[in-house]
Amino acid sequence: MQLHFADFTLDLDRQELRRGADPVHVEPQVFDLLAHLVRHRSRVVSKDELIDAIWGGRIISEAALSSRINAARRALGDSGEAQALIRTMPKRGFRFVAEVQEPAAPPPAGDHPAVPAGAQDAMAPSPQAGAAAGCKPSIAVLPFANLSQDQDAEYFTHGLTEDIIRLLARYRWLTVLSRHSTFPFRGRDVDPREIGATLGVRYLVQGGVRRRGTRVRITADLVSADDGSQIWSESFDLDLPDIFAIQDEMARQIAAVIEPELAQAEREAAVRKPPGNLDAWDSYQRGLWHLWGFSAPAFAEAEAMFRRAIALEPGLARAHSALAYLGFQQSLLSTGARRAGWMAEALDSARQSVALDERDCTTHSVLGRVLGLYRRFSPAIAAHERSLELNPSFGQGYFAFGDTLLWCGRAEESIALAERALELSPRDPHIWAFRNMQALAHLILGERDSAIEYFRIALGHPNASHRVAANLVAVLGLTGAHEELGLAVADLLRRKPGFSIAEARDNYFFCADESFLARYAEGLRAAGIPEA
Repeated sequence: MQLHFADFTLDLDRQELRRGADPVHVEPQVFDLLAHLVRHRSRVVSKDELIDAIWGGRIISEAALSSRINAARRALGDSGEAQALIRTMPKRGFRFVAEVQEPAAPPPAGDHPAVPAGAQDAMAPSPQAGAAAGCKPSIAVLPFANLSQDQDAEYFTHGLTEDIIRLLARYRWLTVLSRHSTFPFRGRDVDPREIGATLGVRYLVQGGVRRRGTRVRITADLVSADDGSQIWSESFDLDLPDIFAIQDEMARQIAAVIEPELAQAEREAAVRKPPGNLDAWDSYQRGLWHLWGFSAPAFAEAEAMFRRAIALEPGLARAHSALAYLGFQQSLLSTGARRAGWMAEALDSARQSVALDERDCTTHSVLGRVLGLYRRFSPAIAAHERSLELNPSFGQGYFAFGDTLLWCGRAEESIALAERALELSPRDPHIWAFRNMQALAHLILGERDSAIEYFRIALGHPNASHRVAANLVAVLGLTGAHEELGLAVADLLRRKPGFSIAEARDNYFFCADESFLARYAEGLRAAGIPEA
């Protein structure tokens, strides 16, 4: 979407401000502030709302807010004295007062002339797709209901709602409405479709809190605002005398579980669309759907979709990040010069994604993983730390950080990070990888019984890689004669015929601990796995 005012264009998809044809440099935070004011130009935007929307509810000084407002004015050639575009409303907030022109809504589908079969390449971007490129899904968190008469629960529900909004806003691929937008629906029983139409959002989060004595039950639902259907629902039962002791943690868990459910819904919606109707965001989502197939044909389809998304919307950071993650996975599956090529492409795409959106937790996490392949552990760790600083509810981020620490000599810390990932993302489709990381950490630390237990759990998941089976064989081989060893070897060779010690060592090319690699090879050798 492009919004036009005075002689400026605010391009929300490209995250760009232009004066005429010339781009105007603004920091990402200043751009977000300006975009929020322009979007909500029909009313006064309070300082609290701006802090929620731009800083995720963090405590900031008046000087910091004033600095960003002044920067936005300077970019527009406005000033605190003139206030021709951004007006300060004393004791109330700010309002964007210029006249804004929005693009006209597209005509109904029936008004378009028919396109003869074969006249348009199914993969070629349509004019409609280009206009809507990068359109992010939107979500509103309705005020959680106090289902008991406890006044403490009333305060708790208010704080829980605010915390969930703040944490969901850290996922940069989502547009999250502020708490002020949903306040009119507090305590009202309104059809989700009506709320969605009123607020202009695709998804709703709603829930309630019931307290009886020291027992607290929290319910949360994720609902499609298009048809009112329930996408996800969960309840949490706790026994705590102090209800506020778990407010922050519960908000993190709810936000962490909602995000992958939303991502799954977006992928499925993109897959249902005709290929010729895909915009940049749809192409990115369809690419993810293929990516999680983890096969050579699926990876090829994913790459095509990610590159299409980038062609449609070069500034879509998530598409560059997804291309980097694809390169990361291809690096793990390749060897020699082909691996080196994938690694170089992955690093380039990861850096590009961070440059496009420095505040997206995913871009930093993927950069950290790619740097880990190069054994550049210090910058990799810094990238992971930045990712979790941006979003402390990012379950996959804890796993990615733990995996990097595992291979640079900090296995004990990776166990704690795996446990945190499991807490925040208990239904993650790649949960076998979380368990495998736990097991490898115990193996590296010499705790073989624990390693065997977690490898077994990982292999219990149907999508577990053959590498988990190889890991179990290695640790069983190190324990000596083990009743399970023969079955484990047979399972490995069924999953990966011709598996060898040379292949196993190459699988862990990113491991900096040569002594571990030697012990690992020793275990495989004892199990009868051939050298090459």
